[in-house]
Amino acid sequence: MTQRDFLYKLRRGLGSAIVELQMNPDREKYRDIVLRCCLKNISYDVQCEGTKGYYLYTAICTLGAKDEFEDVMICAFMKRLEYNFFQQVTDILYLYAGEGGEKARNALYTKRQQLAKQLAKQKVFPHKFCEREQYEYLMICEINAFGWAAFKKCIVDAGRILMNRNDDACSGYDWFMSHCEDIFGKERIAHFLKIASERSDEVKAFVAATNELEKVREENMRLRIEPIVTLESYITRAQELGQDKYAYMRMTIAAKRFSRQASPNDMLGLISRIADEQSDEVRANLLRVFKDVDFPADIDVLIPYAQSKCEQLQKSTIDALGRLKVRRVHDLAIQLIQAGSFEAGLHLLIVNWHRQDEALIRERILSSKKVSHSMQQSIRDIYLKHRSKSCGDILEHVYQNAECAFCRSCIVETMWKNRVLRTAILNECMYDSYYETRKIAEKIKKNKE
Repeated sequence: MTQRDFLYKLRRGLGSAIVELQMNPDREKYRDIVLRCCLKNISYDVQCEGTKGYYLYTAICTLGAKDEFEDVMICAFMKRLEYNFFQQVTDILYLYAGEGGEKARNALYTKRQQLAKQLAKQKVFPHKFCEREQYEYLMICEINAFGWAAFKKCIVDAGRILMNRNDDACSGYDWFMSHCEDIFGKERIAHFLKIASERSDEVKAFVAATNELEKVREENMRLRIEPIVTLESYITRAQELGQDKYAYMRMTIAAKRFSRQASPNDMLGLISRIADEQSDEVRANLLRVFKDVDFPADIDVLIPYAQSKCEQLQKSTIDALGRLKVRRVHDLAIQLIQAGSFEAGLHLLIVNWHRQDEALIRERILSSKKVSHSMQQSIRDIYLKHRSKSCGDILEHVYQNAECAFCRSCIVETMWKNRVLRTAILNECMYDSYYETRKIAEKIKKNKE
């Protein structure tokens, strides 16, 4: 394996990079690459796939560089870090600490103490750093390492920050509390907070701030959500969000409610309004409702929008057409793929796939080194819905080249269900960066034994 290939695989979290470190006697040539990846966030999406901390720690140990890398990681950790990178480094040091690394354990403790002092007086919280969330992340790590005693100490420390600030900027600890309830149980925690708040001003401040924040959230939710979405209110919302870059997501609740509450006449009125609308962005918002319900009229009105230069309009149209198993939608999918709109056409084939389409999919997928997240999801859905014994090369290409480790676990499962999962791929999945992929591989290997 070349160094370039190794870097490519390591950044994606593929188990083949770990296997290479295990098997290659000249593994030292990869040392700088592993270190560079440890000092940069390499996750595609931390929220859905987690960090690659465990994976990188495995690479460090396999490389035989634990002592050397520990000092470098601690030096980086003690600086002000972007949040996702902070999570990755924290996970690595937590694993060091779990295996007796005193320096790593001290660094984690020191960082939490530093953040506690900083949060007590910090006025601005840039989204890039999210220091309050960093503090909460370290609290969770401490709970995982030291249990109930750490929980009690963390509550007191968080309450002290609140008392020093005398505002609600650091009052939200939902993630921490949810994690602790999973470990210790709600009743035990509620009992502790009730008794401790009578003795400790810090715990009392924590409980008061938590309760007040929950009340505010409930009130905001009550005011924000419309109980009834009429045709007129739905059109108004679509217009208000016309140029908003997050309009597609922000229309979600209104679209779902309108789809459930609308009469057939309302739906026809909406279609008429879509046809008359002059703004592509507003039209895209109006069409959002047909991601959740079938389009109730002739789709000829939608076909031109599927090739719109307005990205939002094309996406809303593809979502609407993607629900329908219709020959015209299949033909449109092939037309889009041949015209270069591969992602849009591929999505339409999830429901409308024909066996003869596989040759075209293969041609376009295998000629593309970059596999987007949308392509990854559509290929997964196509071959979960339509089994094929000849899709192995397509799925392997997606497995090797797509960036999302979360969706990669689904690709592995799809290979297994289509009976095209090779033993070599299965073996390397045992070292994948994503926990669920490793679990799937273990389960498959156990079933095969």
